[in-house]
Amino acid sequence: MSDRKKRNPSKPEPVERQTAIPEVKYHNPGVSRDLSTAKLTSGLPYQRTVETEDVDKLIAKWNPCLLTPIVVSFRDGNFNVVDGQHRIAAMRKMAGGGDVIVPCIIYTGLTYEQEAELYYMLDQTRGKLRLAHATKALLESGADAELIDIKRRVEGAGFTWALNRATGEPFEISATRALMNAYRLLGGAAFSRMLALLAGAWHGTPNSLKASMLSGMALFLKTYETELTDRTFTKRMSAVDPEEIIRRGKIDFSTNQAALRFARVIWDKYNSQRGGRKLPYRFKG
Repeated sequence: MSDRKKRNPSKPEPVERQTAIPEVKYHNPGVSRDLSTAKLTSGLPYQRTVETEDVDKLIAKWNPCLLTPIVVSFRDGNFNVVDGQHRIAAMRKMAGGGDVIVPCIIYTGLTYEQEAELYYMLDQTRGKLRLAHATKALLESGADAELIDIKRRVEGAGFTWALNRATGEPFEISATRALMNAYRLLGGAAFSRMLALLAGAWHGTPNSLKASMLSGMALFLKTYETELTDRTFTKRMSAVDPEEIIRRGKIDFSTNQAALRFARVIWDKYNSQRGGRKLPYRFKG
């Protein structure tokens, strides 16, 4: 055999062999295991309250073939139910109130905040969480800076952000969407000012904290932010019943902008009181 023949390079690899992508294995990090409900801890602050009505509805359409595992986080020696409280309550009720064995998928290594975020994400995919419950879960997760700032300013003004069932007590705000919209319209400092005006004029009465009042106040303050004197507003509007503002705003059919209807009534009531200069009409629409 000649030297030339020995030095011939080897044949190139087929193209498909050179560009082959290694297989990637995806897996669920949770571990499947059956547990007694006696070992499960639920009712954590980020979760919505178990409602009897919801449990009964679940029982009425119960199909064991559709039972999905309870999502559990093993943390600090406890099996914390992240998702599945209502399913557990339904199974226990159908079993006469005693503990039952349920299928679980158990995660380890999660912090409390990560549990809250997981709870939020799981329920968001199913669209089951009301805004207040979703907001509460996000707050507990610490993952949303805007919500954290809103809560800080609400509590700093002496109010309670009622993300569970409202009790009807003074200084309790349950109109979550209107509250968040007010914050986004005004920005942090003006939002705090709005809360102070509400507290000063109406002392946290429930009617003054309804969604209609919050949306109207936010637009009113946004429009007259540089012209308004806080002391004058408090003095004038403390003589006005918030229910009257709400009633008049509801029967105003001249615009389909709800916030504008209530803001105009606030403007009118402010100008109707004695003393001081009047505010010119500056609303758009």
